[in-house]
Amino acid sequence: MRYQFLGAFLVLLSIDLGIKYCVNTQEYSSFTLIPSFLDFYVVKNTGVAFSFLSSSNLLIQTLLILIIMAALAFLLYSFFNTKDKLQKIALLLIISGGFGNFVERLIFGSVTDYLYLHLGSISLFIFNFADLLITIGACIIIFVWLSGNEQKD
Repeated sequence: MRYQFLGAFLVLLSIDLGIKYCVNTQEYSSFTLIPSFLDFYVVKNTGVAFSFLSSSNLLIQTLLILIIMAALAFLLYSFFNTKDKLQKIALLLIISGGFGNFVERLIFGSVTDYLYLHLGSISLFIFNFADLLITIGACIIIFVWLSGNEQKD
């Protein structure tokens, strides 16, 4: 199972970092992907979700990196200690997305977001592939918990 995890992790991480590399090394103008719903629009986010803790302050960025490292360590621990296959898949998605954003933050001090979700003129949020992985994984975990279908030892 560990080799399957490592392979899937590397594929998802490569897709995320590959997209971010392309977005950051090419000149793109903003454009509409789905009218009145989804646009391609590149921004650099120094914070976390919804730009929370967004700052160029070195202390805040250092604390953010330490918190993210601790969260990723906890998620890895949870992955290797759960027996539930659906939770393992969910944790794999969250870890892959978290690592993708973490690597970029560590190297560049920010995360590249490029998918702008909105309803007409109402802005919702801007995100990237890693954020999508994290969200899908979190939804799966919530579903497992709420459904009571968690596999026990």
